[in-house]
Amino acid sequence: MAAADGVRIAVVGGVVRDRLLKLRGADGDVDVTVEGDAIALARRAARSSGLALKVHERFGTATLSAAGGWSIDLARARREIYRRPGALPEISPATIEEDLARRDFTVNAMAVELSQPSSEALFHDPFGGGADLGRRLLRVLHARSFEDDPTRALRAVRYANRLGLRIERRTRTWLISAVAAGAFETVSGDRLRREVERTLSAPRAAEAVRLFHSLGIARALHPELAASAKTVAALTRAESLGRRHPPEIPWLPSFLIWAGELSERGCTELAGGLALPGAGRRALERWTLIRRDPLGAAARFSLSSEERLAAAALRPPTPEGRRERRLLLDPAILSIRGADLLRAGIPPGPRVGRALAETRSALGSGRIRPAEELAFAVEAARRGGEGS
Repeated sequence: MAAADGVRIAVVGGVVRDRLLKLRGADGDVDVTVEGDAIALARRAARSSGLALKVHERFGTATLSAAGGWSIDLARARREIYRRPGALPEISPATIEEDLARRDFTVNAMAVELSQPSSEALFHDPFGGGADLGRRLLRVLHARSFEDDPTRALRAVRYANRLGLRIERRTRTWLISAVAAGAFETVSGDRLRREVERTLSAPRAAEAVRLFHSLGIARALHPELAASAKTVAALTRAESLGRRHPPEIPWLPSFLIWAGELSERGCTELAGGLALPGAGRRALERWTLIRRDPLGAAARFSLSSEERLAAAALRPPTPEGRRERRLLLDPAILSIRGADLLRAGIPPGPRVGRALAETRSALGSGRIRPAEELAFAVEAARRGGEGS
């Protein structure tokens, strides 16, 4: 259709990069740049193909999607001008070549132009992205890149980690300088959080966190964030545990573990700084309590799968730690609560949570029947209080 109208179109960005890296099927969508009206072309394609269409008039983009889960995003080729650091860019129509010049990294600034259907496609690589892939380098297009859009610093970590690339020397220097100069202060917490989510949703979260710290990004997000040996080991453990107990929110367990050494005040500050919504904010605000006494917290609250996974990953690799891990990840459902033990004469305190956890373990292993829960829990609480 584009060829019939004399309109230039090109496949751009990630799908070109991943094909060169032989990562076929790594992404479920394709980005197409249109030198002209992308929405009009998308509407014509939707009518002739039966694909679902979603239009974003404000941005001049459209998405064609199929029932199988893949999609084609069409966007008008554009140039961008950043009037001040961190601001959203002002855009204007441009050529495919100019569109490539506005992108973040050389490995994302490549395109395959689709001309007449019977003609050979044209490969555009004006900044040497193909050579950088061969050298396993991640390189920005210009020195002010991280000042124009500070979220590119977070993207650098995501691409380097996901694709196994090394951040090029000058790119690393520019990134560190921009972050240290307060680049993140010009960006909303919502934009920063979205990039953190994308990075921690991918495999090798431990490596991503190491990079966040070595580049000064972690300190810019919050000075209490740590990459201690305990944190890194727990992140690695969570990835393994998550394959057997997948969380509903993929990034949240790694995020909670990364925040595992924050004070209660630090957790509140980080939640506000990243504009955490809903489940993420609730989990972080009670995280200090959960990580101190996960079994007691599990008895008191209805913990999410993300909180359970994060707390389990923080348990040490000792017999007791592994037992607690099993109780957190495979909880039996009790018919009793802490209030039942208080009514039975057990004083408030940590022994209540421990007794409920012990009862849950006994129920899950079949050592007791549901009708025996309360008697077992009361006895366990009394044993736990002896000598105190």
